[in-house]
Order: sequence, then structure tokens, then C-alpha cells
Amino acid sequence: MGLKKMFIDHPASVGETYFQHAGRAIIMGFRMFGAGLVAFIHALIPGFFTTKAGDIAIEVAEEISELRDASSDL
Repeated sequence: MGLKKMFIDHPASVGETYFQHAGRAIIMGFRMFGAGLVAFIHALIPGFFTTKAGDIAIEVAEEISELRDASSDL
């Protein structure tokens, strides 16, 4: 896999520059990390964050699905 394919072609395939793609991926990564933390807290204290981790996971999955649909239109 060449550098151009890794750094230019993939972001372009979803209509983004390298930096736009990196920013979006970092934000989603932090959101998923946060979901993992609240899931861990929920495991220790089941009354806390009863739906939050799942809500975040669904939101992120829906956003990714929308991005994939939009990129297939390119």
C-alpha cells in the first residue's frame, strides 16, 4: 500500500482532505472512548449511565452510515 493511497486516496474517496478526515476520525475516536468509559462505570455501578454508552454507539454508527451513503454518491 503506497503512501498516496494511505494519505490522499482514502480521504478523497469520502470527499475529505487528509486533515478533515483525521479530524473527524479523532473526534469519533474520543466519542467512542467516552462511551467505553461510561460503559465501564455502568459495569461497576449499574444504575449509572444506563443507556449512555449505547446511545453514543448508535449515534456514531449512524453518522458513519450517513458518511458512507454520501461518499457512494461521489
